[in-house]
Amino acid sequence: MSNIDLQPADYLPTAPARKDYGIGLIGCGRIARSAHLPAYRQCGYNVVAACDLIEANVERVQAEFSIPHGTAQVEDLLDDEAVQIIDLAVHGKQRLPLIEQICAARPPHLLGVLSQKPLAMSWSDAVRMVELCRAAGLPLMVNQQARWVSAHRALRVLIDRGVFGHVYCVTHFHRSFQDHPGSWFIELEHFNFIDHGIHYIDLCRYFTQLEPIRVKATATMQPGQLAITPMCHTILLEFPPEAQVMAVSHFNNVIRTPQLHRYEWFIDGTEGSAMASRDTVIVARKDAPRQQRVFGIQGNWFPDAFGGSMGELMRALDAGREPETSGRDNLHSIRLAYAAVESAATGEAITLEPL
Repeated sequence: MSNIDLQPADYLPTAPARKDYGIGLIGCGRIARSAHLPAYRQCGYNVVAACDLIEANVERVQAEFSIPHGTAQVEDLLDDEAVQIIDLAVHGKQRLPLIEQICAARPPHLLGVLSQKPLAMSWSDAVRMVELCRAAGLPLMVNQQARWVSAHRALRVLIDRGVFGHVYCVTHFHRSFQDHPGSWFIELEHFNFIDHGIHYIDLCRYFTQLEPIRVKATATMQPGQLAITPMCHTILLEFPPEAQVMAVSHFNNVIRTPQLHRYEWFIDGTEGSAMASRDTVIVARKDAPRQQRVFGIQGNWFPDAFGGSMGELMRALDAGREPETSGRDNLHSIRLAYAAVESAATGEAITLEPL
């Protein structure tokens, strides 16, 4: 079982060779203050400018994170020659106009854009943004930061090592609660599928390294829930028959008993299996059926994974390649999310044509 050994260096995000790129932040709200900026400070990244329509938000992040340039005008940020990467940390419905503005200006000093997920709140907007950035020669990466969460990265390391043999089943269970009065979550249509749930759809692609050909989903409203659309769903992803693999994600986001909240992934293969939470990975193999290895996992989703995704964009810029979660790649994940919405609404499985 020696090839099962996991060390933090195997899965923790590594710093890019060059990390002095000037970052300009657009959107200084809660997620930027609690995740993006703490992660960048922890990683030693260079945030040079901040922009938000609410000037108090700009002043707050400037003071807390020592950001030299603050503005309420996107034009000012784009004119700042120190800004080489834009971190677009605004809500999904606000992104297309900003991408249009950024690509129309396309200052020569701007090298790439990292967009918060989900890329867009409609399929057509997502495609439009990818096409705009491609036409402008501007690398676009989507911040699917769950791929840089330590436990998820550890599972992928083990998959790549062949620890499980042929992986034939990926299963995800998530029991949580976000049906909070007054939150923006409950007012966002298809929040559970498109906004939060896209993490787990994208991770199913990440673990299988395959593109599904069919999606079947079911969802339900719950008595007394505040959210305008279902907060409980199950998604089944079907792959080409020759792949001999399936993936399922069950996400109940309106569990009112916190003591029974859970977050678990199961990876099953011909040679072994794994069970993972956010802080533990348990591995067993068929050649040692009475043994299991339990690994305590270092690192947290917030803020560590956010540093990992920005680091990937910097590495991609250094190498002149597409980032791992490029806009073009992310079209696969966001299309699956919208197919799941359609399937849940119609009761039919949705067949996907190749992109």
